[in-house]
Amino acid sequence: MRVNGKFIYLKKINIKDAYFVFKLRNKKKISLFLHKPPKSILAQKKWIINNIQDDKTLDFIICRKKNNKKIGTIAFDRINKNNAEWGRWISQGNIFENIESVLVLLKYGFNKLKLKNIYSLTNRDNIKVINFHKNTSALYKGVKKGCFTINNKKKDAIKYDFNKNRFNQFNKKLNSMIVSIQL
Repeated sequence: MRVNGKFIYLKKINIKDAYFVFKLRNKKKISLFLHKPPKSILAQKKWIINNIQDDKTLDFIICRKKNNKKIGTIAFDRINKNNAEWGRWISQGNIFENIESVLVLLKYGFNKLKLKNIYSLTNRDNIKVINFHKNTSALYKGVKKGCFTINNKKKDAIKYDFNKNRFNQFNKKLNSMIVSIQL
């Protein structure tokens, strides 16, 4: 499965992506905000296999369109008839690729999966991603205490929520900018 944007595309994760995901999740700057990454590539492969088989999860690799280079991950989790959580967003592209990866995922969720609500839970310490959410039309839904355990410490999550109308506002605002950009 491939979901296209202008600068990036999302491809459904597969076992061949284990080395890339393992290296990405184990980068020191990135792993500060994540659940403990797998200790080996074999453990990463097992995690991918479990997620592929889970119908409530849909993981993607973010790829740069012009050279097919893998630049990140993004996913839906806890998918049900009306709702899903989006997350596992790690993107090392430029600002346009990073933003577009979110637009493409959310568009897929609302238009193809027919979701009514898509929310995110972000580690309170991840200021860059919190600021990203603040600059979208997502609705702030508060703090979820002790949501994550990171480095053996409980961490709060900040919840943001998109319905289709809020997403369309965000998409309209940013898509017009993306359309005019030439990389």
